[in-house]
Amino acid sequence: MQVAEPWTPPDLWQNTSIDLCNRILTDIDAGLPDGNRYSNAAKAENRAAWKVIIKHAPDKSEGQAREMIKTWLRNGVLVTETYSNPVTRKQVSGLRVENSKRPESNERFE
Repeated sequence: MQVAEPWTPPDLWQNTSIDLCNRILTDIDAGLPDGNRYSNAAKAENRAAWKVIIKHAPDKSEGQAREMIKTWLRNGVLVTETYSNPVTRKQVSGLRVENSKRPESNERFE
Protein backbone atom coordinates (compact mmCIF):
# COMPACT_ATOMS: atom_id res chain seq x y z
CA MET A 1 0.00 0.00 0.00
CA GLN A 2 1.37 3.38 -0.98
CA VAL A 3 1.27 6.18 1.50
CA ALA A 4 1.28 9.81 0.47
CA GLU A 5 3.92 11.84 2.25
CA PRO A 6 3.94 15.61 2.29
CA TRP A 7 6.54 17.09 -0.03
CA THR A 8 8.63 20.00 1.09
CA PRO A 9 10.34 21.97 -1.68
CA PRO A 10 14.08 22.48 -1.31
CA ASP A 11 15.22 25.67 0.41
CA LEU A 12 15.89 28.17 -2.36
CA TRP A 13 18.90 29.63 -0.56
CA GLN A 14 20.41 26.33 0.65
CA ASN A 15 24.16 26.15 -0.09
CA THR A 16 24.16 29.80 -1.16
CA SER A 17 26.67 31.79 0.86
CA ILE A 18 26.88 35.57 1.10
CA ASP A 19 30.13 35.39 -0.87
CA LEU A 20 28.47 33.38 -3.66
CA CYS A 21 25.51 35.79 -3.81
CA ASN A 22 27.87 38.74 -4.12
CA ARG A 23 29.88 37.05 -6.90
CA ILE A 24 26.64 36.44 -8.80
CA LEU A 25 25.49 40.01 -8.24
CA THR A 26 28.87 41.39 -9.37
CA ASP A 27 28.61 39.44 -12.64
CA ILE A 28 25.02 40.59 -13.22
CA ASP A 29 26.02 44.20 -12.54
CA ALA A 30 28.98 43.98 -14.94
CA GLY A 31 26.66 43.00 -17.78
CA LEU A 32 27.62 41.26 -20.98
CA PRO A 33 30.87 41.74 -22.93
CA ASP A 34 29.05 43.66 -25.69
CA GLY A 35 27.88 46.32 -23.21
CA ASN A 36 24.35 45.01 -22.77
CA ARG A 37 22.83 44.42 -19.34
CA TYR A 38 21.24 41.22 -18.11
CA SER A 39 17.45 41.01 -18.00
CA ASN A 40 14.81 39.19 -15.99
CA ALA A 41 12.42 39.09 -18.97
CA ALA A 42 10.98 35.67 -19.74
CA LYS A 43 12.35 35.73 -23.30
CA ALA A 44 15.68 37.43 -22.60
CA GLU A 45 17.65 34.52 -24.15
CA ASN A 46 21.34 35.51 -24.12
CA ARG A 47 20.68 38.36 -21.63
CA ALA A 48 18.87 36.11 -19.12
CA ALA A 49 20.09 36.91 -15.60
CA TRP A 50 19.13 33.48 -14.27
CA LYS A 51 21.95 31.98 -16.38
CA VAL A 52 24.51 33.87 -14.27
CA ILE A 53 23.20 32.08 -11.19
CA ILE A 54 23.47 28.68 -12.91
CA LYS A 55 27.05 29.52 -13.92
CA HIS A 56 28.03 30.12 -10.30
CA ALA A 57 25.66 27.61 -8.67
CA PRO A 58 25.13 24.68 -11.05
CA ASP A 59 23.12 22.86 -8.37
CA LYS A 60 20.28 25.36 -8.85
CA SER A 61 17.54 24.68 -11.37
CA GLU A 62 16.38 27.28 -13.87
CA GLY A 63 13.22 27.73 -11.79
CA GLN A 64 15.21 28.28 -8.60
CA ALA A 65 17.52 30.74 -10.36
CA ARG A 66 14.54 32.69 -11.73
CA GLU A 67 13.01 32.78 -8.24
CA MET A 68 16.26 34.12 -6.78
CA ILE A 69 16.25 36.94 -9.36
CA LYS A 70 12.59 37.71 -8.51
CA THR A 71 13.46 37.82 -4.80
CA TRP A 72 16.35 40.21 -5.38
CA LEU A 73 14.09 42.44 -7.50
CA ARG A 74 11.38 42.40 -4.82
CA ASN A 75 13.90 43.34 -2.14
CA GLY A 76 15.57 46.05 -4.20
CA VAL A 77 18.93 44.28 -4.45
CA LEU A 78 18.43 44.27 -8.23
CA VAL A 79 16.70 47.13 -10.02
CA THR A 80 15.55 47.50 -13.60
CA GLU A 81 16.72 50.56 -15.49
CA THR A 82 16.50 51.81 -19.05
CA TYR A 83 19.76 52.11 -20.97
CA SER A 84 20.89 52.55 -24.54
CA ASN A 85 21.68 49.19 -26.12
CA PRO A 86 25.18 49.65 -27.58
CA VAL A 87 24.46 47.24 -30.44
CA THR A 88 20.99 48.37 -31.59
CA ARG A 89 21.19 51.90 -30.14
CA LYS A 90 17.62 51.48 -28.86
CA GLN A 91 16.40 52.10 -25.33
CA VAL A 92 15.95 48.78 -23.48
CA SER A 93 15.57 47.62 -19.89
CA GLY A 94 18.31 45.85 -17.99
CA LEU A 95 19.33 44.96 -14.46
CA ARG A 96 21.80 46.63 -12.17
CA VAL A 97 22.71 46.01 -8.54
CA GLU A 98 21.76 48.44 -5.80
CA ASN A 99 25.09 48.17 -3.94
CA SER A 100 23.69 49.59 -0.70
CA LYS A 101 21.39 46.55 -0.50
CA ARG A 102 23.97 43.85 -1.22
CA PRO A 103 23.92 40.95 1.25
CA GLU A 104 26.26 41.47 4.17
CA SER A 105 25.02 38.96 6.72
CA ASN A 106 23.07 35.74 6.93
CA GLU A 107 19.88 37.45 5.83
CA ARG A 108 17.71 35.20 3.72
CA PHE A 109 16.40 37.73 1.14
CA GLU A 110 12.90 36.32 1.64
